Amino acid sequence: MRALAVCAALLALCTACGVGPSDVIRAGEPARGFLQGTPLYFVRHGRLVAVSRPEGPLAASEAVELLVAGPTTKERERSFDTRLPKDLAVQATGDGFALARSTPLPASRLTRLATGQLVCTIAAATATERGVDVDDVRVTVPDGNQSRCADFMALM
Repeated sequence: MRALAVCAALLALCTACGVGPSDVIRAGEPARGFLQGTPLYFVRHGRLVAVSRPEGPLAASEAVELLVAGPTTKERERSFDTRLPKDLAVQATGDGFALARSTPLPASRLTRLATGQLVCTIAAATATERGVDVDDVRVTVPDGNQSRCADFMALM
């Protein structure tokens, strides 16, 4: 009986801290780390990953040029790669991107990862330039539709 009384007293001490229950308190997006410059989106282990380059901030056209050039030697050593075709000629437009006529691959044949690389890189550069959140930027893809970087969240 004494053991039961001791257990009941301990239980009361542990649960009676005076703080009542509360609802979930929303605090925004989880921390993603601090990236300096404009992030370029490369592929690592089959996932889209933002890579910071010291250049920046960059206009979308400059970011796309660096993206199409591919990862640096140091980035490749860290397993970063690209899904953009080697002979891709892409231009950043005002709010999106277009493939040059010299590109042998139609836009519909870009993989989802390749499209995500372009959309997220352009969205990040545009967001930095405009001073808005990356999720507020819609990027027009060659078929005329608009995408956001968040549309590729499952690939991150």
